[in-house]
Formats: sequence, C-alpha cells, structure tokens
Amino acid sequence: MSKLRNRLILPVIAAMFFAAATGASAVELLTNGTFEQDLSIGWLTYTYGSLDTVTRGTGYEADPDYELCVYRDYGSGYCQASQTVDVSTTDLAFSVKARLWAYDNDADTLCWAASAIQIFYLNLSDVVLGETRICYKTAPCPWSSNTTLHIINANDDLWHTYSFNINTELANLPGVTPSAVKKIRVAAYDTTAHSC
Repeated sequence: MSKLRNRLILPVIAAMFFAAATGASAVELLTNGTFEQDLSIGWLTYTYGSLDTVTRGTGYEADPDYELCVYRDYGSGYCQASQTVDVSTTDLAFSVKARLWAYDNDADTLCWAASAIQIFYLNLSDVVLGETRICYKTAPCPWSSNTTLHIINANDDLWHTYSFNINTELANLPGVTPSAVKKIRVAAYDTTAHSC
C-alpha cells in the first residue's frame, strides 16, 4: 500500500525592506521590495520542479497591494526568491510582513517541510557568515539555532510583521563579526525533505 505523500509550503510576503535605522529619513535598500513591479526587477527566483512556483499577486492578503508567494509541492528540493544588497553598516532596520506555512502529511519521520524568510550576512566575497531564519516548520525539521544561525519560529500561519535592528539581531549570532558583514541577502524560501 502506498503512503499519501504531499508537502506544500506557502510563504507569502509583503512590504519586505531594509531601511536606515538612524537619520532623518529611511532609505529602502531592496529594489522592488514591495513586489509592485514584475519579479524580474530586483529578484532572482529559483524553482526546482514543475509544481514549484514563485509568483506575485494581489489576492494573498485582503488589500489591493501585491505580495510574493513561494510555493513548493511534492518531493525533495526547494524554491526561492532572493535579492542581495551592499551595506556600509549593520545599523539597519529590517521589517517584513509574512504569512508562513508548512505542511507534511507523511507519517515517515524522515520527511519534513519548512518555509522561511532568510536574512544572510555576507562578506565582500559573497561568503555567507551567518543567517537569521524566520520560519514555520514541521517535525522533524533539523533546523536549530547555533553560533551562525538564529531561528525565529512563527507560531501560526497568520500574517505577522517581524521587525528588528540588524545590529541587535547579530548579537544572537556570536560566530558573526558585524564589521565583516558587507552584503545582506534576503530570501523567501521553502523546502521539503522527502527521503521515503
């Protein structure tokens, strides 16, 4: 008898941006950070399979603005939309309004699903020094915090705004030297592990 195996992930994001934390006026660092233009403007997208989609639309939240939806269905792999920006300081405000969700109805304990907003901290050579992951995950997803990865768990699949100062957040990553961070990559990411 075959098992029913279906995984799907739906991180939906609106108004994702970086802004200067100090000074009289904030400056948005992401290009097309509110997704009001086509995703080819500012964003790199990756889909693994034919059922994966990275789309923008106005029907994901009850407002007329555009949001981004990253969706992965069955099997192992991931899909993602990302953007990397140069930064001269880590004294930056980060804010994202997101609805994160992951589901796995396979009883196998090796299968799991997760969706995340990822904030990568890179040096000048694009080497990832550390990462913050705002995520919704199913058991037994192996993600856990360590010296270069900070996990912020979403408690439900409702819309929430997550905001913090990057300097303050880097205190949760003792393995990352803030002065070495010269670029930040933001990504909407979903992944599934299907080893059955």
